[in-house]
Amino acid sequence: MKALFVSDNHGDRAILQKITDRFANEVDIMLHCGDSNLEPSDPVMQPFRTVIGNTDWGLNYPQSQLAVADQERILVVHGHLYQVNFTLTPLMLLVKEQRATIAAYGHTHQLAAEFNQGTLYLNPGSISQPRGQYQNIGGTLAIVTADSSKLDVQYYDRMMRPVDDLHFVFLRQ
Repeated sequence: MKALFVSDNHGDRAILQKITDRFANEVDIMLHCGDSNLEPSDPVMQPFRTVIGNTDWGLNYPQSQLAVADQERILVVHGHLYQVNFTLTPLMLLVKEQRATIAAYGHTHQLAAEFNQGTLYLNPGSISQPRGQYQNIGGTLAIVTADSSKLDVQYYDRMMRPVDDLHFVFLRQ
């Protein structure tokens, strides 16, 4: 299973089109962690399973999505309703309830990848307004390749190039 995760483009339609043009035929599923600021009916949003973010005022996206792809149960939230700026505990409780193997969130504009108790917690970072240690990259997205033995996380920059220092492999027990 190969999944693409993007978040926090904040109205930047062009970058979502670029992502779709580059990766749609290479991944099994494309997920958006919120703050797209684009209508669900916008053609650029059609390839993405999307959740609502804190700046998606008046848009009709769900608060969370649970996607099943191969053996993976992928939970997607924006994060603002789960206090991700401070802790992952509320998200971890939802993960347990949903039996998710991958939990993706946005909101912080900072990328993160952590494997904890059998679940990958992933923030693709903001593709358009990055913050934190990796903001100099200019925006990131993540592709996760999963099989029965491991989860492979590769981050990409806005030019759709893999970022060598942001490649992680998590072995399953």
